[in-house]
Amino acid sequence: MVKCNVPVRGWQSGIGGCPNVGGICMACTMPGFPDKYMPFMDEDKYGAAAANFIKFTYGPLVRHFRARNVKTKYDKEPEWRKRGTTLTTGYQKRW
Repeated sequence: MVKCNVPVRGWQSGIGGCPNVGGICMACTMPGFPDKYMPFMDEDKYGAAAANFIKFTYGPLVRHFRARNVKTKYDKEPEWRKRGTTLTTGYQKRW
């Protein structure tokens, strides 16, 4: 539990403070900050392992299928566009 009066008195002339501006209190006025609270700031070893796993497995799969989808659907000429002397636009008169 943090015993801090900043949310009540503010930082400067009653204005400011993490909770007053929408943030969370990180106990910056407590004795021992930040050394006492460092385990919360250290990188999680399982999180880093999961990020590396995703980077080398899921990421390449997504890139491969995204590139294949773009190549087959969007990166090709429309059927009505042909080389020749006549100008074709693909327009079809409805009536």
